[in-house]
Amino acid sequence: MRKTMYRYLITSLCLYLLVAVQAKAQQTVAGVLQQVAANNKTLQAAAQYSEARKLEFKTGLNPEDPFVEYVYFNGQPAEAGNQKEFALTQRIDFPTAYGRKRRVASLQEAQADYQYAQQRQNILLQAQQAALQLIYLNKQARELEKRYQDVEALYRRFQKSTRAGEGNVLDENKARIRLLDIRATLQANKARRRVLEEKLKELNGGQPVALSDTAFAAMPAVPAFEVLDSLIEVSDPRLKTLEQQARVQEEKVKVARALALPKLEGGYRYQSILGQTFQGVHAGISIPLWERRNTVSTQQAYSQYAQAQLEAERVSHRQEVKQAYEEYRVLQESLRDYQELMERPENLRLLEKALRLGEISAAEYFMELSFYYDTYDKYLELEAEAQQKVAELLRYTL
Repeated sequence: MRKTMYRYLITSLCLYLLVAVQAKAQQTVAGVLQQVAANNKTLQAAAQYSEARKLEFKTGLNPEDPFVEYVYFNGQPAEAGNQKEFALTQRIDFPTAYGRKRRVASLQEAQADYQYAQQRQNILLQAQQAALQLIYLNKQARELEKRYQDVEALYRRFQKSTRAGEGNVLDENKARIRLLDIRATLQANKARRRVLEEKLKELNGGQPVALSDTAFAAMPAVPAFEVLDSLIEVSDPRLKTLEQQARVQEEKVKVARALALPKLEGGYRYQSILGQTFQGVHAGISIPLWERRNTVSTQQAYSQYAQAQLEAERVSHRQEVKQAYEEYRVLQESLRDYQELMERPENLRLLEKALRLGEISAAEYFMELSFYYDTYDKYLELEAEAQQKVAELLRYTL
């Protein structure tokens, strides 16, 4: 009984490990993005930098430190006695300045979050584009391997016929040349896959990413342009960063105005001389004449610049989205046409049958086969381009 239970546990454990290994090996694009978001070194550094900036924004929001002063004068001659003075003073900006400063700091913290979100989105889009390109190459490699097997079988057949005196050495050579072409393309495909795997490894913080998919997931629906443009504008961290910068500059104008108001000073003073003591309250106010001249005008100019930069980005952003959307629409139309054509595999079977029955020559066969392969390759390229264009349009969801 114990042996049976032991074997059951060992078998269950092995099955669990096997499933875990397979699940790890068969990553999806979403799984790759999750890994990159967690492991990317640039994002980790950016998160630390963002936190450091937030701490920096919180500095300088409080009044200056109080100033304590003690003075001792030794009198000459001795009958003159000694003199002592003690003073405690505190200087503050006009009270409204502190609320304005805190408002600026709060807006700057939100801006830092948007800047980090923008960097995160860019890196995840890089990873997504690389993963989609790798799937395309995996799919292409599978097709090339099938082609190689088919042409190799045909080459063996031509070779056998030639040796039997029934074939043509020219046909054999044509098949051999085609084999060499496919092999060279396979090698190039392998090299490109290796480059993308290294790219994904780099984006994943140096950890390998296994992505062996040979089929794309169904493309998510892309809304109509006006809806899409609105969605992107609402959530695009690049626009949000510039919007936040415009708000920051507006508040900095108010801070500059508040700092241009008189500064206040108050404190306590004590004096002792010739056996007599004097103590009381100290108060003062600055006269704002020239120290902060032009600071308000400077911040107003920066505010106008930030607003102009935001408006320019909105126009550029809309044109960018519109261009990408038009490219996506054209790709979709072309892809549908190619899909209808590729859904008729009987063309290839009829071509093989015609060669076998001697209705066409080997030269005609390979010419038609090249045309078919070129068409299928174009279909694969369009499919990959459409996937990547959708990823670009929906980057705001990352």
